[in-house]
Amino acid sequence: MAQTVDDVAELMDSKADRPKRSLPLPNSAKYFFTAIVVALLLLILAMGAKALRDAPPATIQVSSQGLSPVQYQSLQQTMSRQTVSSFFTNDLQSLRDIAMRLAWVDQVSVTRDWQRGIVITALPKQAIANFGTERLVDAKGEVFVPVDNNDLSQPQFATLQGDIEQAPVIMQQMQQINDWYAPLEMQVEDIILTPRMTWLVRFDTGLRVIVDNENTAQKLLSLSQLLAAQLHDRRDEMQSVDLRYKNGFTIAWNVRQESDTASTDSAANL
Repeated sequence: MAQTVDDVAELMDSKADRPKRSLPLPNSAKYFFTAIVVALLLLILAMGAKALRDAPPATIQVSSQGLSPVQYQSLQQTMSRQTVSSFFTNDLQSLRDIAMRLAWVDQVSVTRDWQRGIVITALPKQAIANFGTERLVDAKGEVFVPVDNNDLSQPQFATLQGDIEQAPVIMQQMQQINDWYAPLEMQVEDIILTPRMTWLVRFDTGLRVIVDNENTAQKLLSLSQLLAAQLHDRRDEMQSVDLRYKNGFTIAWNVRQESDTASTDSAANL
């Protein structure tokens, strides 16, 4: 009897240890559930597409932050002529490109705002000098026409002249000269690069300097050192300096109205 009971217990334990088998789904059921999932996805896509088609055109808002009233009005007029199909349009890059076509615009950001719509934010170019009489130039040497003509009459701006394609070179030259002559309290007021690559520089002290394109930087630097040393006491008497000589330079004086030619020795190896 005890053996029988043990046999029954062992049989029950072996059944408990066996893995439970799940009933396989018929193929027809699998196809049915797959079809339901696909249908739901198609329905969601169709409803989303319909919502986009039926959505009213999005409003384009221009931010006035960082812009003058004239700049804001210019950008507002440009963007008011544009239309956007919906709030979720992917054509934001074209709006940015349109705003960037304005000569005075430096950077543009186009974002979506749930309350305001499509928001255009622009930063204007920051002019640091005049280029000729009808244009401005920024620190990167980019020449542009300002939206406000009043910006052309900035008394603190120097005037650059030359080929527009040479504007970055002229800008860099002006900045370098200002650095060299700053200890002398002299700043460039006008700088011209001629087609023959000759530089004409006029400082705010009235001194004019002409230099060719050969060893230009060394000649201008050496002149600044001479003005700070040997010629320090006579700076106010100098009208112009011509540095286009290989072994020296000439000075035109205000008082005596005569030109002195400096030799290689007196020019301190200029």
